[in-house]
Amino acid sequence: MAAPLLLCYDETIIRGLRGTQCGKVAACYMDNLRLLRVGPEEQAFLQYIPGNLRPLLGQDDIVCVGAVYGVLACGAALAQRDQRGVYDLRYIFIDPAVRLCGLGTYLLRGLLGQLRAMGTRQVRAIYSPSMLEDGRQTLGILQRAGFTQSKPVTTGFSTQLKDLPNLQPIAAPEVAVYSAAGVPQAVKDAYWALLDAGELPPFADTRDLERPWWELSSFCTVHGNLSGWLLVDRKGEGCHVAGLYVLPAFRGSWTAAALIARSIRAAKVLAPPETTVWASAIGRDSFSLCDKLLRLGNRATKETEFSAVYTF
Repeated sequence: MAAPLLLCYDETIIRGLRGTQCGKVAACYMDNLRLLRVGPEEQAFLQYIPGNLRPLLGQDDIVCVGAVYGVLACGAALAQRDQRGVYDLRYIFIDPAVRLCGLGTYLLRGLLGQLRAMGTRQVRAIYSPSMLEDGRQTLGILQRAGFTQSKPVTTGFSTQLKDLPNLQPIAAPEVAVYSAAGVPQAVKDAYWALLDAGELPPFADTRDLERPWWELSSFCTVHGNLSGWLLVDRKGEGCHVAGLYVLPAFRGSWTAAALIARSIRAAKVLAPPETTVWASAIGRDSFSLCDKLLRLGNRATKETEFSAVYTF
């Protein structure tokens, strides 16, 4: 097992533990509890990390800290760095046997300590109520660790692939749509020129995709000029519509409809009908689009997503 982290404990947490019913931790807290930096070789912690995040352990953009009581793993917290150097808190899980005694806050502060030592200035936590096994406890951990009050930032939609409409290709001769796996070089060059110029929002950046699903992602041209793209990321066994972006000069054209139609048709060929599809709407137009496409079927869901921030 990895060497323990050199972290200072918070005396207020220790005082809070004394006299609790959490027998596994409270009796000999400082002698038996330690935090470890978790890599792929620490398999005892995999039970606390979602399957889609496990392959990321050991990567340069991942920081994972685990809690050990004696020789037993009892929780883990994981953060991931995006292309702009900001870390997102992706997951925190405490073993049910050791909850309600401050361990979650201690673990999260240990993770924050590691990120601070690495020069990080800010950490974000973005979540929806359904992501929280016990919402009040998780929100309490964030607040006690020093995160800001949570604020709504997006609306998340999800449904099953089989419930998406069967859209026909756009019959407009000036419009061409390509799989991201087979984009012409001239279209690639135009896209990278926009990225290099810093003219695109984060959700339009392919470098932010964790597990790009290129066959389902699409690029569109109008009269040979790049007009927009739709990016799809693999998330566990499902797919996430990570970004739909139409260049300002082509808004009001067939670009968005052509992109959506091609990606849905490709998904229905390549993925099982029960595949979960979800997206996050950050504006009025995207909300309206998601409300039309992703509110179909008896498994469709819609919920607000929240953000909290920790600043060093």
